[in-house]
Amino acid sequence: MYINMTKIYIQLGIWSVIAVFSFTSIFVFVGTAVEYGDVNTVPVFIIFTLIAAALSMNYIKTMVYITRLKALDNVFRADSDGSVPVSEVAGYLNTTPLKLMRMKNYAEKKKILINLVYDAQGDRFILTDRYNPANPVTDRPFVGLSCPGCGAGLKIRAGATGVCPYCDRSVTAPNIMVG
Repeated sequence: MYINMTKIYIQLGIWSVIAVFSFTSIFVFVGTAVEYGDVNTVPVFIIFTLIAAALSMNYIKTMVYITRLKALDNVFRADSDGSVPVSEVAGYLNTTPLKLMRMKNYAEKKKILINLVYDAQGDRFILTDRYNPANPVTDRPFVGLSCPGCGAGLKIRAGATGVCPYCDRSVTAPNIMVG
């Protein structure tokens, strides 16, 4: 694992409580305003709506980051040599390298990323539990394939063996020629 799931669950729980509270307060306020028909409640209603909208947007943003971090974790778990170029990860996550770096910065700030470091000079992620400096990093591309055990989509470096994160089955990617 390359993301701290405990931190993600705590963050998800906190934002869920905040989202539920903001929506509930809006409904209570609207119900009270409708019941008693107070004209002075309009500015307060607008303020509560803006606060609820901001909290909801942060909740959605957090959910998007968590989903992308989970996909990033799957890409890292499928790697075999411990060096994953940013451009390849961005391509497989269907995002730009800039957005990937924003996601990395967010995860570092929240202390979610574990067992990896970012090598700015090489523009790559180094997986500390797999990287071996004695074994030179190759330029083998990732190969997309399905796990023969559970059918999950995997991305494993060409000619390498990875482990399916869902069923723990060992899967070897075919060795392909790029040229």
